[in-house]
Amino acid sequence: MNQALLWLMLVLLTFEAKASEWESFIDDVEDIQVDDIQEAINDSSSYIFPTNNDEFFTSENNTASRYVKDYGTFDYIIIGGGTAGGVLANRLTEGPFTVLVIEAGEPEPKWTSILGVTLYSLYSHWSWGYNTTTQNTSCFASNSHQCFYPRGKVLGGCSSINGGMYVRGNKKDYDEWEQMGNPGWAYEDCLPYFKKSEKANIANDLIDEEYHGFNGMQIINVPPDTEGLTDKLVSAATSLGNEEIDFNGATQHGIGRMQFYLDNNTRTSTASAYIRPAMNRMNLKITLKSLATKIITSKLKRKALGVEFVKNGQKYVAKARKEVIVSAGSINSPQVLMLSGIGPAAELEKHNIPVVADLPVGEHLLDHTLFSALCFRTNQVFYSSNLAENLNLWAEGKRPLVAMVHLIGFPTNKTEYIITSANPDMGSGLLFKEEYANAFKVLNSQTDFCATTILLKPKSFGRVTLQSNDPRDFPLIDTNYFSNPEDLEALYEGIQEVLKLNETEVFREWNATLIEIAMPDCDDSYERLSKDWWFCAFRSVGSTIYHPVATTRMGPNPTTSVVDSELKVHGFKNLRVVDAGVMPAQIAGHTHAAVIMIAEKIADVIKRDWLKL
Repeated sequence: MNQALLWLMLVLLTFEAKASEWESFIDDVEDIQVDDIQEAINDSSSYIFPTNNDEFFTSENNTASRYVKDYGTFDYIIIGGGTAGGVLANRLTEGPFTVLVIEAGEPEPKWTSILGVTLYSLYSHWSWGYNTTTQNTSCFASNSHQCFYPRGKVLGGCSSINGGMYVRGNKKDYDEWEQMGNPGWAYEDCLPYFKKSEKANIANDLIDEEYHGFNGMQIINVPPDTEGLTDKLVSAATSLGNEEIDFNGATQHGIGRMQFYLDNNTRTSTASAYIRPAMNRMNLKITLKSLATKIITSKLKRKALGVEFVKNGQKYVAKARKEVIVSAGSINSPQVLMLSGIGPAAELEKHNIPVVADLPVGEHLLDHTLFSALCFRTNQVFYSSNLAENLNLWAEGKRPLVAMVHLIGFPTNKTEYIITSANPDMGSGLLFKEEYANAFKVLNSQTDFCATTILLKPKSFGRVTLQSNDPRDFPLIDTNYFSNPEDLEALYEGIQEVLKLNETEVFREWNATLIEIAMPDCDDSYERLSKDWWFCAFRSVGSTIYHPVATTRMGPNPTTSVVDSELKVHGFKNLRVVDAGVMPAQIAGHTHAAVIMIAEKIADVIKRDWLKL
């Protein structure tokens, strides 16, 4: 039989009408109304997160069979339709391959296309709403010392609910990856894939053009300045000796206007940029509200055979002809690998899971920690408090709702700061205890802004483990922030540099003052603004900026890494992990751009491997 005809028959056999699952996907975001935003804000304040995965095991209409159903056979099965999974779904279906994407979430609501309301999407149905385990060295402002740890449970994953900032990191980060024994991951190898994904729509005077792409899938933009604010912030920062730069260009030493995944006024997630253009391809099938529970493997052949998943209370098995690709993110990928018998032997044996491969899955969690309580009050009024007025500005592509962040700077080689409009709901959004949440209520979104400071190169690392061998149970996330005291010193050093902004002529013109956000566990114990007070404040309100990496890190040695330089799980022929977990070390940037680059690069590797056979 003609090979092309055979491929077409396979495609037709795997095609399924998708209209019902994609219905909310085709809403026109331009018709977003004030009521949509207000409803989202109200819902976030009353939403109660599930504490386990029972929702997937419940049949809505009692139609589930107790028998496992065959979901079909595909060339590739991708676990997770998030940031990396969305890229892979598009790129792999460009060729003669059939692809199944197993995604736990649903399509994003239209209001999440507004970057300025990101905070409220984190506390919603479109987030897993995890919490860390009880911490001994951090999270003191949170109940039971457990930090809120949202992850995207939505098509597009975290790209659909994050801050949308485009910050690749430092050239040295990627050179370090190669030096750690990962050939092909130096910056010069990665840059073409950063450019491949990017469609830069930025004024020429703001970027180093040779470092950017202009024909990619995701539009990158810099929103118009807020009159009297953005340019003044740039002036203040440059007066301290910082050069205005394209931080995604030749150097990262300086300050710059923040670049965003943004099409005029609308978020460009992997759902909108990669999945939507591909969703009508007949060789792509996406099953939503589906929880992957196990990778089926042959221990003898060291091969992945398929995936078990649960949807609407029904258990299914899908089989893979070529590969299973795990792209569930730095937290959920370790969980499904360990449930499948791939992980630390001691952890698996503790939960009576047969060991298929003894690998350090979940063992090296690294995350960026942010401090959000460094805020300034001015004598200026930058924005209106009227939501309708701000929504009208958003329709014109203007702040505050088009994007909350104005400026990014790198005061030291270990820290970053982003200047963002103040939000009095910040403490509530991070699920701080009442006395801490109320402390942030002193902020005024019209007159104030915050210099959120981020630890880029943490030396503290945690781990992801299992509660049990039951996929209904959430994974355990031990971030272990500030367990290494050097991280406190590094963040303190960065804060001291950021505070110099208050000595500039611009800040004097604004009569800017440092806002005293109360730290109940610190204010009575230490002199305010002393080094000990800052350390206490870091341990209290320091929290994630949602950049976990290295839980399935790449490397040449299976005792210290999980995947090789082509992201194949050590010892397996056709099982890969493609998400932030594979990063062997943390980057001095925001992980979203790096994950897309990784997925673009590995998509080419996969096609090369199979098309040459």
